[in-house]
Amino acid sequence: MISTQSILPKHYYDLLTFEQELSRVFEQNWIFVGFKEHLSKNNDFITITIGNTPVVVQNFNGQISALLNICSHRKATLQRDVRGNRPLRCPYHCWSYKSDGVLAGVPQNRTDFGLDEAAKKHLALKQFTVDICGELIFVRVAARGPSLIEFLGPYFSILQRVSTDFTEQVQEGSFLWNTNWKIACETVLEVYHVAGVHPETFANFAKAECEIENFNGHTTGNTPLQDATHKWWAGARKHLKTNQHSDFKEYNHFFIYPNLAIGLTNGSLMSLQTYDPIDPTHTKLNYQLKMISKPNDRVISEAVKTAINLNFTQFNHTILEEDRVIAESCQKNMPHCNVPGLLGKCEDRIRHFHNAWRLDLNELLEGL
Repeated sequence: MISTQSILPKHYYDLLTFEQELSRVFEQNWIFVGFKEHLSKNNDFITITIGNTPVVVQNFNGQISALLNICSHRKATLQRDVRGNRPLRCPYHCWSYKSDGVLAGVPQNRTDFGLDEAAKKHLALKQFTVDICGELIFVRVAARGPSLIEFLGPYFSILQRVSTDFTEQVQEGSFLWNTNWKIACETVLEVYHVAGVHPETFANFAKAECEIENFNGHTTGNTPLQDATHKWWAGARKHLKTNQHSDFKEYNHFFIYPNLAIGLTNGSLMSLQTYDPIDPTHTKLNYQLKMISKPNDRVISEAVKTAINLNFTQFNHTILEEDRVIAESCQKNMPHCNVPGLLGKCEDRIRHFHNAWRLDLNELLEGL
């Protein structure tokens, strides 16, 4: 038999599995948190929950630090917005912190607390490892582990290049999916479902075939585009006065374990998505659309740009909505099944994803 077994259905809704995933999958691996452009100025910050850990990634006069987003005083959240610009100062009692997490200021310290420098260091925020690949910022909560370049392997140079080549912001947003984060990831890891889920959209966009590469749970899926798609994008680039990427000219899709997906369309558009677990049956899907960088000397009509951007932002929304519907259907049925699904050769990217997941959980859960 060519096919292999998927993971057991219970691991898509079981609370124990989910709790293990938060600590063993998300807190042990490097997680994408945002773009360098979001931390370009002093006091710029990004907040994210990685596994069970609330993290703030902040610019301290050019130094990027990742710290626990909880004040040491009375445990209030330090930065409450997803992104913003303000000093790392608690909104409750105004305790402030330095780039290494050590206390910088405590109001009324001399009269009410008496904290010396040693005590301030003892109350320092927990610090996490942060690293950058091109324009992408990653954080690892675990104290020990591979470096980012070791973790990404051959994908480090790929992400470094595409993140610096695709920088023209088009759209960003998020959706709530009523499904486990693994099912959400699986919707982008094969083209076998295209005829059933996307007969009027993606089926007319790309061919239902895929050349697969893999490294430690990270995978590539290269899918040839339809002739009509090549023609449309050639026209779009002409109107937008941009050049096609020299290396990626079909639909080139990269998945970085555990939850980052990057799709490149005809060397012109980058779609970056993350699948953030909320609970065993809910996922927040975040997306960013970016065009390939335009030469600085080229001026284009804003009306033309808006019209073209609207075309592919609507297409992106339609594809995601079609995937959401089928993913939520699968999630609804998982509690009624106890036999694992089958993965055909055309679904090998999911097999690599599952193998990395099994390795992280280290076979601790019964029935893996």
